[in-house]
Amino acid sequence: GKVLKKIKGKEVILILLERLSKARLVNNIIMAIPDTKENDILNKFLIKNNYTVFRGSEKNVLQRYYECAKKFSVKNILRVTGDCSLVDPGLVDKIGAVFSKKNFDYVSNIENRTFPDGMDLEFFDFKTLEKVYKNAITEFDKEHVTKYILRTNIFKKFNYNRKGQNFSDLRITLDTNDDLNLIKKIFYNFNNNNFSIEQILNFY
Repeated sequence: GKVLKKIKGKEVILILLERLSKARLVNNIIMAIPDTKENDILNKFLIKNNYTVFRGSEKNVLQRYYECAKKFSVKNILRVTGDCSLVDPGLVDKIGAVFSKKNFDYVSNIENRTFPDGMDLEFFDFKTLEKVYKNAITEFDKEHVTKYILRTNIFKKFNYNRKGQNFSDLRITLDTNDDLNLIKKIFYNFNNNNFSIEQILNFY
């Protein structure tokens, strides 16, 4: 893909979206963003770059997800947050294969973490999302979408762990300017957008 010559804040999202598009199990990418005025710039930016956008509640992210999935008739969902800009499409396919072949309601790599912060992937189907939407009552659950799944025993769950060394103490997420500078260093080191999580760890 096209390598960005100078990464600005909102352009980091293009790195994520291009990486996700390389995953074999990803058929459609929908950006579910808040419907607030502050996000109008992001909305225009994404549409300009030919990505599908759904806009919904800023605080009730669970409702935003549910309404988005319902509108687009999504059966199976991969949740990736915007701060996880370097997710590995190969890892997406590996975890997605577990979700596809096994009878799980929810598969992720975020419980008992072994991957770096910023490599977060969550798979669940619409029925699971709908059950959460109808049962979650706290503002915390509504804001964080899958916390209800993680803390209850009514879902069949599986956690995907990395074999070998545990790298859960490393950060490749995007919350601060220091995070952005690290992501730039990683991205420019490879001079393309095809590098894997293992290559990132070796560079780290």
